[in-house]
Amino acid sequence: MGPSDVAVRPRRSAFAAAFLSFVLPGLGQAYLGRWLRALAWVTLPILGLLALGTVLLSPDRNDYLTRLADPDVLVGVLAFLAFDLLYRLLAVLDAYWLARDPSVGSAGSRMLSWAGLAAIIVVLLGSHMAAAQPVFLVSDTFEAISDNAGDESEIADIDELARLDDSFVLNFEGLDPLASPGTEAASRSRPTTPPPPGDGNPDEVAEEADESSPSLATEWDGKKRLNILLIGADGGRAGLASYLTDTMIVVSIDPTTGRVAFISLPRDTAGIPLPRSWPAYSAFGGAYNNKINTLYTVARGRPDLFPGGDKERGFNALMGALGELYGLDIDYYVAVDLSSFRNIVNTLGGVVVDVQLPVYDEGYPSDDGRGKIKLYVPPGMARMNGQQALAYARSRHGSSDFDRSARQQRVITSVRDQTDLSTLLEPGVLNDLIKQVRKDVKTNIPPKLVPSLLTLAQDIDLDRRENLVLSDGAGYSSICYPCGPSGLWMLKAKPALIKRAAQNVFSNSRQQARTINRLEAEGAVVHVLNGQGGANTKAINIAAFLASAGLNAVVPPVNDGKAETKDFTSTLITVYNGAAEGMPRTVKKVKGTFKDKGVEIVYVDDPEQEADIVVTVGRGTKQLKP
Repeated sequence: MGPSDVAVRPRRSAFAAAFLSFVLPGLGQAYLGRWLRALAWVTLPILGLLALGTVLLSPDRNDYLTRLADPDVLVGVLAFLAFDLLYRLLAVLDAYWLARDPSVGSAGSRMLSWAGLAAIIVVLLGSHMAAAQPVFLVSDTFEAISDNAGDESEIADIDELARLDDSFVLNFEGLDPLASPGTEAASRSRPTTPPPPGDGNPDEVAEEADESSPSLATEWDGKKRLNILLIGADGGRAGLASYLTDTMIVVSIDPTTGRVAFISLPRDTAGIPLPRSWPAYSAFGGAYNNKINTLYTVARGRPDLFPGGDKERGFNALMGALGELYGLDIDYYVAVDLSSFRNIVNTLGGVVVDVQLPVYDEGYPSDDGRGKIKLYVPPGMARMNGQQALAYARSRHGSSDFDRSARQQRVITSVRDQTDLSTLLEPGVLNDLIKQVRKDVKTNIPPKLVPSLLTLAQDIDLDRRENLVLSDGAGYSSICYPCGPSGLWMLKAKPALIKRAAQNVFSNSRQQARTINRLEAEGAVVHVLNGQGGANTKAINIAAFLASAGLNAVVPPVNDGKAETKDFTSTLITVYNGAAEGMPRTVKKVKGTFKDKGVEIVYVDDPEQEADIVVTVGRGTKQLKP
């Protein structure tokens, strides 16, 4: 057979074949004319791309994506990335080896080809490591949070705390801190903690309490109302292992409607009922009569009175007591130190808060060595860093626990509203945030439940949230012990009123819900202005009242929410730019809300006006509260 009869294989670049198989396994083999081999390599990637396309185009794609938060799925993702790396690496090497011909080219060109192959391998390794890093971080964070559940810190000496701080005195023998001010009972001295109930053996009592107490954290079934206790804690006195839970907000979610409520408990509340199955119920006469922010520390130091081991007993006590007060099963808790909250806000680049009422505190205790400082936060939209947001949320002097609770809710929802995927993907943000969460966040939420919670979060409409902060007289009464200029103050809870409010926080009828949905669908913007001078309190309350009815009503930050003049004697309703025709239900609702004498309604065309309706509050406008 002569040379002309031999089929000569065309020479192909080994680097080109390797690069093509790097782009898509099998493509380099096809470039070399090895079609069956190419088909074998490309089958798996094509099937994978089809599966991915099916997920992305599926109407249930969000459900599929949230399942990525399942710890077992995350491990599977890491295993897939490792398999994909090995598969692509073998495809690249196979294509390169098929095309490699040592007899072709110079030594220099062959060295360049090897360098190109090495570069492809480095890129493969780097890209897969980059893809695996966030998956590994999230998976590792879930594991760390699970290990971090509960509290392993030193348990405080309650007797020592009681000696230094009246808030930790447990047995008010002869002294009722909830008695009416000025009574004889309010002037007697206070002894120390009560003896353990039963025969006085703390170990036996603790064991008995654990057996008799129901589980405080049963896994959520995805159908019933979900209640999560958010805890913001202060480390308390220097040198003492006190843990003051100054922020206690129960986030209650109705999964059938996607509605959410924030129920705040002021830190100075006393008289919180305790579950009857606890030994503490008998020891304390059925209720915890200290300030509720001390219960966590007291419970950890009294295993004879409260259920659970050392790690969980403080959280069990809070969930059980607040659950008893609200008549709700509190399923889980999420706890964070307040200083860590500051760091989290800084990591996210700050937060914009709509400051409705100004905050002035002549003696705010700074934590940077400056001692007490004067704090002033003016009304309006304010961008705050972590330190400023924490001060705004924590300040108490010159205000009240109720206003403080409302401010805490506003900061939390503002952070939630303004945190999106683009923020988290900014360089370093996710890593820094995960470090904060791993170090400072404690929760008993099982990682396996995270996908269900993420799915639920997509259905929650925070714009329709219910903010329940019961005021003095509505759910509490103020008391002093002792009274006088140097006296201390508590808030005596009215459990029946508080329980009814918490139980009925989602009590809108179907007709009310339908009306709210129709008003929201019109999308009108309603501004409420202060036209009577002085503080904006009445305008803010009216805006909140309208918002609770389903309107997008706010006191705008322009001119601090004040009208051009402050001599309005009655309400002025200004309807702009044809809103009467385009938003008839909203206009009807606003007009029907104000019945004061002299109310005036005008219709104006003004293309520069951002609001659809402006309500100017006058001296004769009736006070409305949500």
